[in-house]
Amino acid sequence: MTTPQAPPLSHAAILGLTRDFTAALGQQMFYWGRDVIHPGGNLLCVHGFDRRDSLGLTGTSCYSKALERGFIELHGACAGWYADEREDPGFLYIRSRRRCFCYGDNVPPDPGIYANELLRTGPVRELFALSRPFLEWWIDYEAWIASVTGPDYREACFRTFRKLPKSKSWLPPQEAREWLLTYRDDPASLKRAKQNKHSKA
Repeated sequence: MTTPQAPPLSHAAILGLTRDFTAALGQQMFYWGRDVIHPGGNLLCVHGFDRRDSLGLTGTSCYSKALERGFIELHGACAGWYADEREDPGFLYIRSRRRCFCYGDNVPPDPGIYANELLRTGPVRELFALSRPFLEWWIDYEAWIASVTGPDYREACFRTFRKLPKSKSWLPPQEAREWLLTYRDDPASLKRAKQNKHSKA
């Protein structure tokens, strides 16, 4: 598989945008957890994910969905994209570390159990490029969520998240979607996202 190329930005610019992308994922992980317990049913399953018991953290579930050249796997502890070909690296976000990695296997880790020899934080251009398939799916998924739940649902998720004592809220849903679209389509024009300073009251 040919890995997507990073745009012609400086190292510092790509590093900053990747940090914003990582912050966005930290918030999004909470959203996916809310989708699982939606009153209308588990929205990940409705969207086509296969559910299985986690081998790493007892009593939790992993959700997998095939894409054209790989697959997405989501869990409350981590989320990633994994290539079909074993020799191709993947992309992994680990929630407890609040960090994204180039992942050196096409078999997802058991949540909570991470082989450090498979984790690389760079080169940052490679990490940026490897996040592309995950980003494409993420954008499509959020468009689908808006179509089946309406805009108020994600706004409610955001309000709930930012009230949590240790949460690090990012951009509100509409601004977040716009940021992600620009991150995908025209990252050279994108400014750093600012951490929200809204009151948790």
